[in-house]
Amino acid sequence: MKNEMSPVTSVYFVTLLKAYLRGTKTKKEVVDELQQITPLSMEQVAEMEVSRLLYATANKLNEHFYQEIVTTLSQSADTTPTREGIIHQLQALINEQITISEFYQWATWHNTPESDDESVFFNDIAVDYFCTQLMPATKGLLTLAQYQQVLKIFQANPPNSMRDKVALVLLPENEKQRFLFYLGDYIQGHSSAEQLDVYLLHKFGMDHQSFPYMADLSAITHNPGKLPSLLKLAAMIS
Repeated sequence: MKNEMSPVTSVYFVTLLKAYLRGTKTKKEVVDELQQITPLSMEQVAEMEVSRLLYATANKLNEHFYQEIVTTLSQSADTTPTREGIIHQLQALINEQITISEFYQWATWHNTPESDDESVFFNDIAVDYFCTQLMPATKGLLTLAQYQQVLKIFQANPPNSMRDKVALVLLPENEKQRFLFYLGDYIQGHSSAEQLDVYLLHKFGMDHQSFPYMADLSAITHNPGKLPSLLKLAAMIS
């Protein structure tokens, strides 16, 4: 009977969904696990978002699972995308194990009107920037080489969220040109630290006192020819 205890409990589905939301399991990996519990049609897999697919599967086993899962997740603080999750999802994308559409859906799930904003709290500003700003702004525009660069940024050791956010902001070519312009103005004495802050705060969310490359910038004052090297350092380009 439908309401009899199943060997699979609601905890299993909560754990699986958390792994997806955090990024340590891709849609394909979740589907592969669910297929071991109950057959899923190709139409279901193609059309349904991962959480809805998981809820539907759980409900087939026990009609009480849905509310148990929702209640548990609403009280959990560990459902936000993580650095580890971005690395896992990017590796899957680059290895063609998931599509760009599936990657984008995962990276931006918390931006949808249906999501509870209060439950989405990022403790890494680089992950926050990537998911909430870079991905929505560059939907369908990033190349494979740029995704590989993002993977390199997040794999940099040791992790440094401020440094990594700067590199992510500088991923698009037009942002590199803005960087050269505004920082070039500053080192040549055409703008003040306060004017530089307008650019830094707008683009990176930090002022010249917290900008991680301020010492490097000061070292090349009146020497704009060295600015491209600083750009490579900040953009984490080998």
